[in-house]
Amino acid sequence: MTKPSIKTAAMRGDPLDCLVIDAHTHLGGFFNYYHIPYGRDDEVVAHMDAIGIDQACAFSFAGVNSDFRLGNDLIAAAVSRFPRRLHGFATLNLNYPGTWLPELERCRGMGLVGVKIIGEYQFRKTEQAALEPVYEYASKHGMIMLNHYWGEPAYLKGIALRNAGACFVIGHYSLAYAEVVNEVENVYQCTCVPLGYGSMEQMVERIDARKIVFGSDLTDLDPALGLAPIAYADMPDSKKRLILGKNMLKVLTGRLRNT
Repeated sequence: MTKPSIKTAAMRGDPLDCLVIDAHTHLGGFFNYYHIPYGRDDEVVAHMDAIGIDQACAFSFAGVNSDFRLGNDLIAAAVSRFPRRLHGFATLNLNYPGTWLPELERCRGMGLVGVKIIGEYQFRKTEQAALEPVYEYASKHGMIMLNHYWGEPAYLKGIALRNAGACFVIGHYSLAYAEVVNEVENVYQCTCVPLGYGSMEQMVERIDARKIVFGSDLTDLDPALGLAPIAYADMPDSKKRLILGKNMLKVLTGRLRNT
């Protein structure tokens, strides 16, 4: 019997029958701005089970603009409890450059594999934060770097080319970096989150489907909001499978070879 398409499975509410790795998720609360329900690691994993997400890259809300050490400890504990489901990313505060490398060393020792940068929430622009030591550290240790916003495309291209051992992920839906993503091997575009009609089709028209990774912004957003536009998109299932999981698996396994 022929297996149903990903779109048909989604319409029926059935499992998608493909690997799904969420490249953009959060754990914990975000008390500075609004309440996040069901933010504990066990609750997040239960939500992943319910919607069919096999693995997730996770970073803490606490690290966005309050206590990054607390947030990183939370992520490390979650990864230790769910090692087959969660890949932990450290958060850094761009206002405290003296903490960056010691904290990365501490986090890598706890098993965290990536770095989340979100300078705009810390009143610092990435391009002005003198982050080159962080990029060099990530490149040396084969880490993944996901940024809320990478600034001008030329800036992202330059740091990616200089730090080829790291993987640079554009954290939110954008077509502004399409040329960089297509040209530079270690730059990927996250889907988080395709809100407009036809957004996924537009992205795949501009960006090689082999360089796009699924991201939901769970628990900030419900993962169905990011997953459905991919499942329902007018594109071959072969491209959907790349975006939903195969590409991020390649990124993660490539990182593991470099550690």
